[in-house]
Amino acid sequence: MTQRAAVRIRPETIRGLVAHARRARPREACGFLVGRGARVAFSVPVRNIARGLTRYRADPAEHLALRRALRELVPALEIVGVYHSHPRGRTWPSETDIAEALYPDWIHVIVGLAGRRAVVRAFVMTRGRVRRLAIARVSNGWSRIPGSSGA
Repeated sequence: MTQRAAVRIRPETIRGLVAHARRARPREACGFLVGRGARVAFSVPVRNIARGLTRYRADPAEHLALRRALRELVPALEIVGVYHSHPRGRTWPSETDIAEALYPDWIHVIVGLAGRRAVVRAFVMTRGRVRRLAIARVSNGWSRIPGSSGA
């Protein structure tokens, strides 16, 4: 597993996560983070198929379709993480979030909407342990993706 201290995300991607979280209220929004390593090139919102207001489960069919689509991209990109929102709760992984974190190398971004302003935080969750990551807002995430031409 790769140790990382920060995740690189473009400001417009962060704005997209927040906008999706606000649209989904009062339910949790969810989606995937696509890029390479600790660099997020873009996000892909997906349908939350979980019942209730305080859980999320990304639609498995959309997850599979995204994986298939990513195989066709040049330069190659991959799912590097997942995001979801906490419409009323803390911007920290819940016990359920921690228990259901099945991909130890994935970045987990949580968008908190409990206050007046949205709070966006990133984490790595491995075997029940949570480690917060700094978010480095980069202006041109594409040029920082290994193997890309910056286009």
